[in-house]
Amino acid sequence: MKAYETKGTVGADGTLTVEAPRELANQDVDVLIVSKRPPAAERVAAWERLCRRLQNVPHLQRISEEDIQREIDTVRSGR
Repeated sequence: MKAYETKGTVGADGTLTVEAPRELANQDVDVLIVSKRPPAAERVAAWERLCRRLQNVPHLQRISEEDIQREIDTVRSGR
């Protein structure tokens, strides 16, 4: 059995449209759907863990609002 990979997006109504190779025309196929990103709750939990870790890095606790603004200005100016 030959396998093919393609990408698609599931619509709000749950439908999925994909293009298959022409050689599969008029054949029955099995479809395996693999989500490309974890559920929202997992993404939020991972973000919160990262934020907590960063808040505990000693040298990052000494960054002032002025330091942040200076960095933003530097990046925006293209330097």
